[in-house]
Amino acid sequence: MSAPSPITRSRTAGHLRFIEIDADISILPRRSGSWKHAISAAGISFFLHAVLLTILGMLVFGLPERFLLDSILSLTIGKEEPLGDGLDIDLSGVDVPSDDASPAADEFIAPFVDTELPLSSSLVEESDQRELRRPDRASVTPAEASAAPTKSTATTRPTPAKGAKTSEEGKHEDHFVGRTVSGKAALIKRMGGTDASEAAVARGLVWLKNHQLPNGSWNFDHSLASPQCDCTMPGRLANNPNGATAMALMAFLGAGQTHLDGQYQSEVRQGLDFLMSNGTPAAKGICYYGNLAGPPTFYTQGLVTIALSEAFAMTHDINLRPSVTGAIDFLAATQHQGGGWRYFPGQPGDTSVVAWDLMALKSAQFSRIPVPPKVFQGVDRFLGSVGSVRGSRYAYTPERKNTPTPSMTAAGLLCRMYLDWSETSPGLRAGVLFLDEHGPDRFDMYFNYYATQVMHHWGGEEWDRWNNVMREHLIRTQLRQGHATGSWDIADRHGNMGGRLYMTTLALLTLEVYYRHLPLYQRDRIEMPLLETK
Repeated sequence: MSAPSPITRSRTAGHLRFIEIDADISILPRRSGSWKHAISAAGISFFLHAVLLTILGMLVFGLPERFLLDSILSLTIGKEEPLGDGLDIDLSGVDVPSDDASPAADEFIAPFVDTELPLSSSLVEESDQRELRRPDRASVTPAEASAAPTKSTATTRPTPAKGAKTSEEGKHEDHFVGRTVSGKAALIKRMGGTDASEAAVARGLVWLKNHQLPNGSWNFDHSLASPQCDCTMPGRLANNPNGATAMALMAFLGAGQTHLDGQYQSEVRQGLDFLMSNGTPAAKGICYYGNLAGPPTFYTQGLVTIALSEAFAMTHDINLRPSVTGAIDFLAATQHQGGGWRYFPGQPGDTSVVAWDLMALKSAQFSRIPVPPKVFQGVDRFLGSVGSVRGSRYAYTPERKNTPTPSMTAAGLLCRMYLDWSETSPGLRAGVLFLDEHGPDRFDMYFNYYATQVMHHWGGEEWDRWNNVMREHLIRTQLRQGHATGSWDIADRHGNMGGRLYMTTLALLTLEVYYRHLPLYQRDRIEMPLLETK
């Protein structure tokens, strides 16, 4: 019998295959006379230079390890593409850092960058909701689902009543009508909300109110709001009040609270005033990160644009229109020729930033602010560059196309929905199947935020299964004692920078899903009754 192979086992996780090597097997070759023949002189030289650069960068310049590794890899990949569309954009007055400042950007996006392992930590797997999984789906992969016809919930939903509007016909009408008092009453229980979920939203808004700064802003370091605050887990992004203020406002607006209506009019008004006063006029549009002391990125631009656009759509306050228009013009002018955005103008896009910025563009469009069609065409082109398995899975950047991750898949699918992919799209159906199998993740609120929206828009049994787990988990984990009452502890791989405020706003936005946006594929079920209650 021949000697056993050093590689003795294999296992699979998602789409990846892992090889396990016995612990007593040496991975590196033993020293021998053939060593010089195994590695070329060029390879040794590159390795030694890479190690030297890494050590010098860390010890002398204090650069983050991940940035150094990315820089070394870029030596073999090449430089980035120039700004697309041949635009000569004057960013005078806007603090656009050079490549030397990239470490700050890398630090900034830590709460949002998709770096999770491809191993599930699904809530479904450890909850009492295990029976919600369909047994007939256990052996089906997204690839199989997209390659062969499968039963879609679209075929089992009721046929629209005569005269009812389809999602395509009504896609540009009042997208935020569900946030009105009558709209919420019609949608909360119909779409899966409960009295307990609404009570959790109410407690969360009180926590946000108690952590607003006197100048109307919020800060990821929530402890700055009050000397008496003993809430733990402050974020480290104290130099980005625009981003924190936008996220807090999105939570208020998502619950139907505006500066003209609701019980938090003063708080919302002060927050909007702060954002509008902290934009920097550029040659084309308004940059909402340019005059900040912290690292500027398009995350902030997207978040601020969403908050301003939603406030304008919900109130039609003409005073907001110039700010919304300026924010959109800046996004349109700085879109990379590959169709995306990343940290600074001129950089190729990443799916995480693109998702926020697309939602900003759609929010503006829903508020009747015109958006050039070529901008959406560019986003569609970018998604094609990061998508795989016939559009059912998505990666962080184009060069990682073959290594999609759950959170980027959720973000990419939501983008596809808003770019008018239909229910019958094989890629969308397979993507929803993947999310359904994965289930909510107890350690990744960023994934949950996007995946919950996808499943809500999709509806059907998949949504019921997802919602029953996600809703109860958020209700159960919200804090109920002390100054932190109404907030959530960080339970996110990326949440250390954004802290408790980041976690709390994402949790609130997720619990507001029932009415925050009208479901894209179920309007035949809810639209006519909803409009009758206005």
